[in-house]
Amino acid sequence: MITALLLTVSTGWLALRRAGKKAGRKAIYTILAFILFLVTACGNLTGKQPPTPADQSYQPGAQTAFPAPEAASGPSPSQENPPGSSTPPAESGKLRVHYLDVGQGDAILVQLPDGKNILIDSGTGEAGPGVVRELKQYSVKKLDYVIGTHPHEDHIGGLDLVINSFQVGKVYLPRVTHNTDAYMDLLLAIKNKGLKATEAKAGVALPLDMGIQALFVSPAKSNYEDLNDYSAVLHLTYGQTAFLFTGDAGTTAEEEMLASGRPLKADVLKVAHHGSRYATSTAFLKAVAPRYAVISVGKGNDYGHPHVQTLQRLQKAGVKIYRTDRDGTITAVSDGRKVTIQ
Repeated sequence: MITALLLTVSTGWLALRRAGKKAGRKAIYTILAFILFLVTACGNLTGKQPPTPADQSYQPGAQTAFPAPEAASGPSPSQENPPGSSTPPAESGKLRVHYLDVGQGDAILVQLPDGKNILIDSGTGEAGPGVVRELKQYSVKKLDYVIGTHPHEDHIGGLDLVINSFQVGKVYLPRVTHNTDAYMDLLLAIKNKGLKATEAKAGVALPLDMGIQALFVSPAKSNYEDLNDYSAVLHLTYGQTAFLFTGDAGTTAEEEMLASGRPLKADVLKVAHHGSRYATSTAFLKAVAPRYAVISVGKGNDYGHPHVQTLQRLQKAGVKIYRTDRDGTITAVSDGRKVTIQ
Protein backbone atom coordinates (compact mmCIF):
# COMPACT_ATOMS: atom_id res chain seq x y z
CA MET A 1 0.00 0.00 0.00
CA ILE A 2 2.85 2.37 0.83
CA THR A 3 4.62 1.52 -2.48
CA ALA A 4 1.45 2.32 -4.43
CA LEU A 5 1.14 5.62 -2.63
CA LEU A 6 4.75 6.61 -3.46
CA LEU A 7 4.31 5.67 -7.13
CA THR A 8 1.11 7.73 -7.27
CA VAL A 9 2.80 10.79 -5.81
CA SER A 10 5.82 10.41 -8.16
CA THR A 11 3.62 10.03 -11.25
CA GLY A 12 1.48 12.96 -10.17
CA TRP A 13 4.53 15.18 -9.75
CA LEU A 14 5.75 14.47 -13.31
CA ALA A 15 2.27 15.17 -14.69
CA LEU A 16 2.17 18.52 -12.89
CA ARG A 17 5.44 19.61 -14.45
CA ARG A 18 4.17 18.87 -17.97
CA ALA A 19 0.60 20.35 -17.49
CA GLY A 20 -0.62 23.90 -17.27
CA LYS A 21 -2.21 25.56 -14.21
CA LYS A 22 -5.77 24.41 -14.97
CA ALA A 23 -4.72 20.88 -15.70
CA GLY A 24 -2.43 21.01 -12.69
CA ARG A 25 -5.32 21.76 -10.33
CA LYS A 26 -7.28 18.82 -11.76
CA ALA A 27 -4.31 16.59 -11.24
CA ILE A 28 -3.94 17.67 -7.61
CA TYR A 29 -7.67 16.93 -6.93
CA THR A 30 -7.27 13.52 -8.53
CA ILE A 31 -4.24 12.68 -6.41
CA LEU A 32 -5.94 13.84 -3.15
CA ALA A 33 -9.04 11.79 -3.94
CA PHE A 34 -6.91 8.70 -4.57
CA ILE A 35 -4.97 9.22 -1.31
CA LEU A 36 -8.27 9.52 0.67
CA PHE A 37 -9.44 6.27 -0.97
CA LEU A 38 -6.24 4.53 0.10
CA VAL A 39 -6.56 5.77 3.72
CA THR A 40 -10.18 4.56 3.90
CA ALA A 41 -9.24 1.20 2.48
CA CYS A 42 -6.47 0.93 5.04
CA GLY A 43 -8.93 1.63 7.87
CA ASN A 44 -11.29 -1.07 6.63
CA LEU A 45 -8.45 -3.56 6.55
CA THR A 46 -7.56 -2.89 10.20
CA GLY A 47 -11.23 -3.11 11.36
CA LYS A 48 -11.46 0.56 12.49
CA GLN A 49 -13.84 3.19 11.21
CA PRO A 50 -12.86 6.82 10.78
CA PRO A 51 -14.43 8.95 13.52
CA THR A 52 -17.63 10.87 12.81
CA PRO A 53 -18.65 14.16 14.43
CA ALA A 54 -21.14 12.26 16.62
CA ASP A 55 -18.42 9.86 17.76
CA GLN A 56 -16.19 12.77 18.71
CA SER A 57 -18.83 14.48 20.90
CA TYR A 58 -19.89 11.35 22.81
CA GLN A 59 -17.65 8.63 24.22
CA PRO A 60 -19.25 5.61 25.90
CA GLY A 61 -18.58 5.58 29.64
CA ALA A 62 -17.81 9.30 29.83
CA GLN A 63 -19.86 11.51 32.20
CA THR A 64 -22.45 13.55 30.36
CA ALA A 65 -24.40 16.65 31.30
CA PHE A 66 -27.54 14.54 31.99
CA PRO A 67 -26.51 11.30 33.74
CA ALA A 68 -29.09 8.56 34.09
CA PRO A 69 -31.05 8.80 37.39
CA GLU A 70 -29.94 6.46 40.16
CA ALA A 71 -32.36 4.00 41.69
CA ALA A 72 -33.97 5.36 44.87
CA SER A 73 -32.41 3.84 47.97
CA GLY A 74 -34.74 5.35 50.58
CA PRO A 75 -37.89 7.42 51.09
CA SER A 76 -38.46 10.24 48.68
CA PRO A 77 -37.97 13.82 49.89
CA SER A 78 -41.74 14.25 50.06
CA GLN A 79 -41.93 11.34 52.50
CA GLU A 80 -39.15 12.65 54.71
CA ASN A 81 -40.25 16.30 54.80
CA PRO A 82 -43.74 17.46 53.83
CA PRO A 83 -43.85 20.37 51.36
CA GLY A 84 -43.11 23.64 53.10
CA SER A 85 -41.70 21.94 56.16
CA SER A 86 -38.17 22.55 57.41
CA THR A 87 -38.34 19.84 60.08
CA PRO A 88 -39.08 16.12 59.77
CA PRO A 89 -42.51 14.84 60.82
CA ALA A 90 -42.87 13.50 64.36
CA GLU A 91 -41.68 9.95 64.88
CA SER A 92 -44.38 7.36 65.42
CA GLY A 93 -45.19 6.91 69.10
CA LYS A 94 -43.51 10.16 70.13
CA LEU A 95 -45.14 13.14 71.81
CA ARG A 96 -43.38 16.45 71.27
CA VAL A 97 -43.79 19.66 73.26
CA HIS A 98 -42.24 22.78 71.73
CA TYR A 99 -41.82 25.71 74.11
CA LEU A 100 -41.52 28.44 71.51
CA ASP A 101 -39.19 31.37 72.02
CA VAL A 102 -41.54 34.37 71.79
CA GLY A 103 -39.66 36.73 74.07
CA GLN A 104 -41.54 37.88 77.15
CA GLY A 105 -44.61 35.69 76.75
CA ASP A 106 -45.83 32.13 76.39
CA ALA A 107 -46.49 29.94 73.35
CA ILE A 108 -46.41 26.14 73.49
CA LEU A 109 -47.14 23.64 70.73
CA VAL A 110 -47.96 20.07 71.75
CA GLN A 111 -47.78 17.52 68.91
CA LEU A 112 -49.46 14.23 69.78
CA PRO A 113 -48.40 10.84 68.36
CA ASP A 114 -51.64 10.59 66.34
CA GLY A 115 -50.90 13.85 64.52
CA LYS A 116 -53.19 16.14 66.52
CA ASN A 117 -51.89 19.53 67.64
CA ILE A 118 -52.56 21.56 70.78
CA LEU A 119 -51.52 25.21 71.01
CA ILE A 120 -51.29 26.83 74.43
CA ASP A 121 -51.03 30.64 74.14
CA SER A 122 -49.30 32.56 71.36
CA GLY A 123 -47.18 35.33 72.81
CA THR A 124 -47.81 39.03 72.11
CA GLY A 125 -49.36 40.49 68.99
CA GLU A 126 -45.86 41.27 67.71
CA ALA A 127 -44.87 37.64 68.20
CA GLY A 128 -47.94 36.36 66.30
CA PRO A 129 -46.40 36.27 62.78
CA GLY A 130 -43.37 34.42 64.10
CA VAL A 131 -45.60 31.88 65.85
CA VAL A 132 -47.50 31.27 62.60
CA ARG A 133 -44.23 30.73 60.71
CA GLU A 134 -42.90 28.36 63.35
CA LEU A 135 -46.11 26.33 63.44
CA LYS A 136 -45.85 25.88 59.67
CA GLN A 137 -42.23 24.77 60.08
CA TYR A 138 -43.55 22.04 62.38
CA SER A 139 -45.91 20.95 59.57
CA VAL A 140 -49.02 22.18 61.38
CA LYS A 141 -52.05 22.47 59.11
CA LYS A 142 -54.73 22.17 61.75
CA LEU A 143 -54.82 23.12 65.43
CA ASP A 144 -57.18 20.62 66.99
CA TYR A 145 -57.22 22.46 70.33
CA VAL A 146 -56.32 26.08 71.06
CA ILE A 147 -55.99 27.19 74.68
CA GLY A 148 -55.72 30.79 75.79
CA THR A 149 -54.64 30.49 79.41
CA HIS A 150 -55.80 33.99 80.43
CA PRO A 151 -56.44 37.38 78.77
CA HIS A 152 -53.05 39.03 79.27
CA GLU A 153 -51.59 40.25 75.96
CA ASP A 154 -48.29 38.41 76.32
CA HIS A 155 -50.26 35.14 76.23
CA ILE A 156 -53.16 35.74 73.83
CA GLY A 157 -51.93 38.72 71.78
CA GLY A 158 -51.11 36.61 68.72
CA LEU A 159 -54.00 34.14 68.98
CA ASP A 160 -56.30 36.05 66.62
CA LEU A 161 -53.71 35.81 63.83
CA VAL A 162 -53.09 32.13 64.58
CA ILE A 163 -56.81 31.31 64.50
CA ASN A 164 -57.19 33.19 61.22
CA SER A 165 -54.21 31.33 59.72
CA PHE A 166 -55.10 27.69 60.47
CA GLN A 167 -57.97 25.28 60.67
CA VAL A 168 -59.09 25.16 64.28
CA GLY A 169 -61.06 22.47 66.08
CA LYS A 170 -61.95 23.76 69.55
CA VAL A 171 -60.96 26.82 71.58
CA TYR A 172 -60.70 26.79 75.38
CA LEU A 173 -60.68 29.96 77.49
CA PRO A 174 -61.26 30.60 81.21
CA ARG A 175 -64.51 32.42 82.02
CA VAL A 176 -63.16 35.92 82.53
CA THR A 177 -63.38 39.07 80.44
CA HIS A 178 -60.78 41.73 79.83
CA ASN A 179 -61.27 45.10 78.18
CA THR A 180 -58.22 45.17 75.91
CA ASP A 181 -57.85 45.27 72.13
CA ALA A 182 -55.92 42.00 72.18
CA TYR A 183 -58.72 40.17 73.97
CA MET A 184 -61.45 41.71 71.80
CA ASP A 185 -59.51 40.75 68.66
CA LEU A 186 -59.31 37.18 69.92
CA LEU A 187 -63.07 36.99 70.53
CA LEU A 188 -63.74 38.45 67.08
CA ALA A 189 -61.43 35.90 65.41
CA ILE A 190 -63.23 33.07 67.20
CA LYS A 191 -66.62 34.41 66.09
CA ASN A 192 -65.53 34.99 62.47
CA LYS A 193 -64.23 31.43 62.31
CA GLY A 194 -67.67 30.12 63.33
CA LEU A 195 -66.32 28.79 66.62
CA LYS A 196 -67.44 29.05 70.23
CA ALA A 197 -65.11 29.09 73.21
CA THR A 198 -65.39 26.20 75.66
CA GLU A 199 -64.79 27.10 79.29
CA ALA A 200 -61.41 26.00 80.61
CA LYS A 201 -61.82 25.14 84.30
CA ALA A 202 -60.75 22.50 86.78
CA GLY A 203 -62.18 19.09 85.93
CA VAL A 204 -62.62 19.68 82.17
CA ALA A 205 -60.70 17.23 79.98
CA LEU A 206 -59.69 17.39 76.33
CA PRO A 207 -61.15 14.49 74.29
CA LEU A 208 -57.91 12.75 73.30
CA ASP A 209 -57.09 9.25 72.05
CA MET A 210 -54.20 6.77 72.37
CA GLY A 211 -54.38 6.78 76.16
CA ILE A 212 -53.29 10.42 76.37
CA GLN A 213 -55.04 12.39 79.11
CA ALA A 214 -55.21 16.16 79.30
CA LEU A 215 -57.06 17.59 82.29
CA PHE A 216 -57.52 21.18 83.42
CA VAL A 217 -56.61 21.38 87.12
CA SER A 218 -57.25 25.12 87.47
CA PRO A 219 -58.99 27.56 87.78
CA ALA A 220 -61.30 26.12 90.42
CA LYS A 221 -63.27 29.30 91.14
CA SER A 222 -65.04 31.94 89.07
CA ASN A 223 -63.69 34.95 90.96
CA TYR A 224 -60.11 35.97 91.67
CA GLU A 225 -58.52 39.26 92.59
CA ASP A 226 -55.50 38.63 90.36
CA LEU A 227 -56.18 37.98 86.67
CA ASN A 228 -53.20 35.59 86.63
CA ASP A 229 -55.02 33.18 88.93
CA TYR A 230 -57.66 32.60 86.23
CA SER A 231 -54.94 30.85 84.25
CA ALA A 232 -56.07 27.60 82.63
CA VAL A 233 -53.58 25.05 84.00
CA LEU A 234 -53.36 21.83 81.97
CA HIS A 235 -51.94 18.52 83.19
CA LEU A 236 -51.09 16.17 80.30
CA THR A 237 -50.17 12.50 80.71
CA TYR A 238 -48.67 10.19 78.07
CA GLY A 239 -47.81 6.71 79.29
CA GLN A 240 -45.54 7.03 82.30
CA THR A 241 -44.66 10.66 81.53
CA ALA A 242 -46.47 13.91 82.33
CA PHE A 243 -46.33 17.64 81.64
CA LEU A 244 -47.79 20.58 83.57
CA PHE A 245 -48.60 23.86 81.78
CA THR A 246 -49.29 26.60 84.30
CA GLY A 247 -49.83 29.87 82.40
CA ASP A 248 -49.33 32.66 84.94
CA ALA A 249 -51.00 30.92 87.88
CA GLY A 250 -49.87 32.45 91.21
CA THR A 251 -49.64 31.11 94.74
CA THR A 252 -53.41 31.44 95.33
CA ALA A 253 -54.15 29.13 92.40
CA GLU A 254 -51.33 26.82 93.47
CA GLU A 255 -52.82 26.44 96.96
CA GLU A 256 -56.19 25.51 95.42
CA MET A 257 -54.56 22.93 93.16
CA LEU A 258 -52.73 21.41 96.12
CA ALA A 259 -55.96 21.17 98.09
CA SER A 260 -57.95 19.67 95.19
CA GLY A 261 -56.16 16.35 95.05
CA ARG A 262 -56.03 16.51 91.25
CA PRO A 263 -52.90 15.19 89.49
CA LEU A 264 -49.96 17.57 89.52
CA LYS A 265 -46.87 15.38 89.33
CA ALA A 266 -44.98 15.98 86.08
CA ASP A 267 -41.65 15.30 84.45
CA VAL A 268 -41.62 18.78 82.89
CA LEU A 269 -43.00 21.91 84.57
CA LYS A 270 -43.68 25.05 82.57
CA VAL A 271 -42.75 27.53 85.30
CA ALA A 272 -45.64 29.92 85.98
CA HIS A 273 -45.51 33.64 85.25
CA HIS A 274 -42.08 33.59 83.57
CA GLY A 275 -40.33 32.73 86.84
CA SER A 276 -41.99 35.37 89.02
CA ARG A 277 -41.28 35.17 92.76
CA TYR A 278 -45.05 35.04 93.32
CA ALA A 279 -45.39 31.55 91.85
CA THR A 280 -43.71 28.13 91.98
CA SER A 281 -43.79 27.83 95.75
CA THR A 282 -41.78 25.21 97.61
CA ALA A 283 -44.94 23.24 98.45
CA PHE A 284 -46.09 23.30 94.83
CA LEU A 285 -42.66 22.17 93.60
CA LYS A 286 -42.72 19.28 96.05
CA ALA A 287 -46.10 18.10 94.72
CA VAL A 288 -45.10 18.41 91.06
CA ALA A 289 -41.62 16.97 91.60
CA PRO A 290 -40.39 17.81 88.10
CA ARG A 291 -37.13 16.65 86.59
CA TYR A 292 -37.08 19.58 84.17
CA ALA A 293 -38.39 23.14 84.32
CA VAL A 294 -38.92 25.43 81.34
CA ILE A 295 -39.08 29.19 81.84
CA SER A 296 -40.51 31.20 78.95
CA VAL A 297 -39.00 34.64 79.34
CA GLY A 298 -37.71 37.57 77.32
CA LYS A 299 -34.05 38.49 77.34
CA GLY A 300 -33.42 41.65 79.41
CA ASN A 301 -37.12 42.07 80.28
CA ASP A 302 -38.28 44.95 82.49
CA TYR A 303 -39.74 42.66 85.19
CA GLY A 304 -36.54 41.02 86.33
CA HIS A 305 -37.89 37.59 85.35
CA PRO A 306 -36.93 34.99 86.30
CA HIS A 307 -36.53 36.11 89.88
CA VAL A 308 -33.60 34.84 91.92
CA GLN A 309 -35.90 33.39 94.59
CA THR A 310 -37.68 31.17 92.04
CA LEU A 311 -34.42 29.97 90.52
CA GLN A 312 -33.09 29.13 93.98
CA ARG A 313 -36.22 27.10 94.81
CA LEU A 314 -35.86 25.15 91.57
CA GLN A 315 -32.18 24.52 92.12
CA LYS A 316 -32.76 23.41 95.70
CA ALA A 317 -35.33 20.90 94.44
CA GLY A 318 -32.73 19.48 92.03
CA VAL A 319 -34.62 20.57 88.89
CA LYS A 320 -32.78 21.03 85.59
CA ILE A 321 -33.70 24.51 84.31
CA TYR A 322 -34.14 25.55 80.67
CA ARG A 323 -34.87 29.13 79.58
CA THR A 324 -36.04 30.44 76.22
CA ASP A 325 -34.01 33.64 76.65
CA ARG A 326 -30.85 31.54 76.74
CA ASP A 327 -31.76 28.29 74.97
CA GLY A 328 -34.25 29.52 72.36
CA THR A 329 -37.13 27.21 71.50
CA ILE A 330 -37.00 24.13 73.73
CA THR A 331 -38.45 20.76 72.69
CA ALA A 332 -39.34 17.97 75.11
CA VAL A 333 -39.87 14.52 73.56
CA SER A 334 -41.71 11.66 75.28
CA ASP A 335 -41.92 8.07 74.10
CA GLY A 336 -44.34 7.27 76.92
CA ARG A 337 -41.56 5.97 79.16
CA LYS A 338 -39.11 8.83 79.49
CA VAL A 339 -38.68 12.46 78.47
CA THR A 340 -35.67 13.90 76.70
CA ILE A 341 -34.98 17.60 76.14
CA GLN A 342 -33.70 18.99 72.84
